[in-house]
Amino acid sequence: MTTPPELVRRMYAAYNRRDADGLLALLTNDVDWPDGDARLHGKDALRRYWLEQWTRVHTHDEPSEPVELGGGRIAVRVDQTVRTPDGSPLSTARFVHLFQIRDGLTARMDIKTAIPDAQLSAKLPEAQS
Repeated sequence: MTTPPELVRRMYAAYNRRDADGLLALLTNDVDWPDGDARLHGKDALRRYWLEQWTRVHTHDEPSEPVELGGGRIAVRVDQTVRTPDGSPLSTARFVHLFQIRDGLTARMDIKTAIPDAQLSAKLPEAQS
């Protein structure tokens, strides 16, 4: 059985390859995912979202080692680079991604503004939407 940290590492690898099927296989059918201020629900919504997004931008997420917070929660600090399809840089940012794991799959993701490394372990358990 895949451990929660390995599941999360596999998700980032699939996302960075723009492998929608590989990524969706790691999510629950009723997955709850952020889209700006809105939420996406279910694999079909995420497939449409990612396939459309990947026509406009190429996002690469460089994750830190996943941190298990207990209760099926995983936190990952992510350095993100966004480029146009031709490779021109658009933005870079740092975030904390919080995942809820259920039955060996990801059921929810939340995004927080990055927290300084020195405060990461102290702040992450409180960072929930």
